[in-house]
Amino acid sequence: MSSLRHEMSIGVVQPDAKVLSWWRTLRALAVLNVCLWLAVLHFGPINGVHGGLQLALSGVYVLVCAYRSMFPRVDLERLVVVDTRLSSIFLGRAAATVAEICFAMQLGLLVHQLGAHAGMPWVQTAAWVVPVFMVVAQCFCWHSVLTLNHITQAVESLLWAAGFSWMAALLAVIALDSSGWVNTLAIFGILGSVSFVAYVLGVDVPMYWRRYQHGRARGQTYMRLDQGARDAWHRRVQSGSWSAWKADALWLTPYFSLGVWISIAMVCVPGG
Repeated sequence: MSSLRHEMSIGVVQPDAKVLSWWRTLRALAVLNVCLWLAVLHFGPINGVHGGLQLALSGVYVLVCAYRSMFPRVDLERLVVVDTRLSSIFLGRAAATVAEICFAMQLGLLVHQLGAHAGMPWVQTAAWVVPVFMVVAQCFCWHSVLTLNHITQAVESLLWAAGFSWMAALLAVIALDSSGWVNTLAIFGILGSVSFVAYVLGVDVPMYWRRYQHGRARGQTYMRLDQGARDAWHRRVQSGSWSAWKADALWLTPYFSLGVWISIAMVCVPGG
């Protein structure tokens, strides 16, 4: 532990006030989120097999988000706050892949649970299409990380948007033929899904498209997958400048806060 503290102490390049404040917020969120998950583990209403699965999947997501909050990074730019092996782009992306698949499975399980309560077996089956979109998205994400091509990062975001759109459609079907808490939760799910899709289409995809165009204008050469793997494992570009981080902080902050809270909240949904 002392060697890690020493490595971190020499690995931070005088971040400016905004970066330091943002990073402190992420670390505080990481501690809060782990405490919330532990509180649900010990005191929360965890019901049956569904609740146990949600708890396990959420636990992975919470821990990985805590790790990534401690060592923020931007994959394609190889940008890090702390220059340490724990900030490895490859390592962070591998952890994020596992966590995002777990979160996607939580979403599919949520729709499956609500479909069971609403008495809609076909919705329960169709619910597993939701995580399929997100799993396929991971392939495009890895392609972008290894080749440095932002266009496949935009495709990844579009696949997430498609998954949430499908979820919103299934939840709309449930909402139309249910009542009580199932109806209320379905409506909240629709609003959340639509908001996420609007964000992706309005912020994420245009950002990646601009970066792709900027790369083409600079004549950027894309890497082979094997070259990109080595590069992602070893290369880190350390920066404490807010101008370098502010665009990605716009999605990293809600990812490590609201996204984690949703993950933990899904643990408490009664099983079907």
